[in-house]
Amino acid sequence: MKRVALIGENSVEYVSTLIDIWNCGNCAVLIDWRIPFTTAIEMMREANVEQCSIEKRLIEKEDISGIKDIEFVIYERGSNSAQYLSNETYNKFQENYSQNEAVVIYSSGTTGKSKGIILSHFAINTNADAIIDYMQPNADDRIYMVRPLSHSSAITGELLVALKTHTPLLISTIAVHPRIILRNIISFNVTICCLNPTLLALATDEIEKTHYQLSSLRTIYVSGSVLNDNTYIRSHKAFSSIPIYNVYGLSEAAPRVTAQRAECCNSNSVGKPLRNVEVAVLYENGDDVPQGEYGTVCVKTPSIFSGYISGDKRASLRPGWLNTGDIGYWDENGELHIVGRADDMLIIDTHKIYPTEIEEKILQCDDVKECVVTSVKYNKIDLLACLYTGTQGAEKNIREYLTGKLPIYEIPRRYIYCRSIPRNNNGKISAKEVKAIIEQEMGSTT
Repeated sequence: MKRVALIGENSVEYVSTLIDIWNCGNCAVLIDWRIPFTTAIEMMREANVEQCSIEKRLIEKEDISGIKDIEFVIYERGSNSAQYLSNETYNKFQENYSQNEAVVIYSSGTTGKSKGIILSHFAINTNADAIIDYMQPNADDRIYMVRPLSHSSAITGELLVALKTHTPLLISTIAVHPRIILRNIISFNVTICCLNPTLLALATDEIEKTHYQLSSLRTIYVSGSVLNDNTYIRSHKAFSSIPIYNVYGLSEAAPRVTAQRAECCNSNSVGKPLRNVEVAVLYENGDDVPQGEYGTVCVKTPSIFSGYISGDKRASLRPGWLNTGDIGYWDENGELHIVGRADDMLIIDTHKIYPTEIEEKILQCDDVKECVVTSVKYNKIDLLACLYTGTQGAEKNIREYLTGKLPIYEIPRRYIYCRSIPRNNNGKISAKEVKAIIEQEMGSTT
């Protein structure tokens, strides 16, 4: 077994190349094509990659003459248009439940350097089986993939689900306007669409402006980050009778952990555990947290990852369980809610503060479209600040709106307007860039 990197935009050729890597008994190291080439080389060397399959247009302008330790194999993407996978692709896929390495997935790196997460064939295939169990694709279904294939959600929750069930899978490039996504749903009679919260919000904006007859679409699944209550309410109204289900997971769990279904979607939760998956919300001492109280979400799953390319695992709170690093709670219906990352928790005047909860309130203000709350140092004092999009100069209105709705220590002291919230290649908010914008703006006004 050797590790073979795969770099390319979503395409039927990408999928075919990935299956070829697996059928040769090798592990695919999936690197986002938008990452700078020099960074990709560093990642490949860290993973001891011997060979790299790369889309032709991505390497044409790169000088690889000095790279002697990696063999480059070039393939071409046949079309920029959305396409269904061919029967030939389905026929050459072979199910594999071995413990051999299948993929190395790189995390989003929102809080630091991306980690290479090693997943076995057993991990991704057993997780895909559990996803099939709740998704229940039938002979008439058609799945639409709009997220990059370098993500675990796309590989396990969409590609493997389609390959295992022979469900037609529509693949398109990811850098498209929401109206193109909606038009493709109509043109290709898509029945199942998987989106992240950002794409769902953009699609909701488009539907609120223009009517789309989405008669074929029967289900939308949302994952990738916490769906805020504002988008949850707006999207359910905009998509009307089309069910929108939150699902939750992390790449270290291959990735799916919980999912909403028709019988467990009473609120903006992430549903209940998948088949053969256990979830607990724990105190730091490993004891269970009572219903309604916050704790660390921990998971016991047969789809656990094999380790990182480099770096250590997060300390476990219970032997044999994966510490997700997420903060959550159980509601009265036994559904899991994710509040945010433990790493994101802020301490302001001895108070433990979860920015996501404050952001939820701010987003209910009519002057705000998107926002991020963080802490910054100002005159040697930690204070809350908010970066927002929407109505410029709305700081006073936002502060007045929050008065009485949040404890005074949870109301941000500073509000910085921007045209768009900075995000990384995976569409997740870049905490580092957000902090830099706020600190620069506050520094210029002192």
